[in-house]
Amino acid sequence: MRRNIFLCLLLLPLCLLLLLFLVWPMVLILWESFLVEGKLSLSNYLSMFTTKLYGDSLKTSLVLSLTTTIIGTVLGIPLSYALYRSGGRIKALMLSITPVPLTFSGLVVGFAFIILLGASGFITLLLSKIFNLNPLEFSSFLFTWKGLVVAYLYFLIPRMVLTMISAWSKADWSLVDAAYSLGASKWMTLRKVLLPMIWPAVLAGSSLLFAVSMGAFGTAFALSGTGVKILPLVIYTHVSEISVDIGKANALAIILALVTTVMIMVYERVFATKQ
Repeated sequence: MRRNIFLCLLLLPLCLLLLLFLVWPMVLILWESFLVEGKLSLSNYLSMFTTKLYGDSLKTSLVLSLTTTIIGTVLGIPLSYALYRSGGRIKALMLSITPVPLTFSGLVVGFAFIILLGASGFITLLLSKIFNLNPLEFSSFLFTWKGLVVAYLYFLIPRMVLTMISAWSKADWSLVDAAYSLGASKWMTLRKVLLPMIWPAVLAGSSLLFAVSMGAFGTAFALSGTGVKILPLVIYTHVSEISVDIGKANALAIILALVTTVMIMVYERVFATKQ
């Protein structure tokens, strides 16, 4: 009994912090999303269906997030396997380097890509000399949604690699050896033995990539300002000094969270049944 009371007292500060900095702000955001000129209204939510900008920004966000999720997953799985199978100092070095991209803010990542791939960027100038490219034409992609795909992969692939490293480590490789000894082909072993063991990690990792991509703001803002119409940047325009509309911003934030959650739930439900 005393132990339970002691544990409750230890958890009390954490619960208060969560209530103050997580639950209460979410309640305020939800409440204010229904307010229009001080009155309760659904117009902020209905504008998602009546305002072309909002619908287009949601579609662009979904396309961008699905694209980066697929590419990040496809590249992250073999990279993580190669890292898992490596050994010695190389593996230790790579494991220490892999989380580094996750320590930088989105703005820093965006500006770093401008320094490297902008019109006067180091890589752009190097490639322009080797392949006789026009620096302005080559770097123009960086400030479109295609540039966001490249920049997002910088911090999405490491997330997938770190998720899958744990899965490779926990896999029962004796089952793989047993399948080979029974005459199973590599494809059959992969599909029937190895894939079911790592599939939960693939689902978890790709869901994480999608959620991070949907909510990413700093990198997109650094590269395109508000030029690429994705939902986080549209929300920003409603809380900036240029166009203040807190109610719409809150409603769009709620919609962004709901769409992300529903997409992940549907994705995991559909693909979990195909394990």
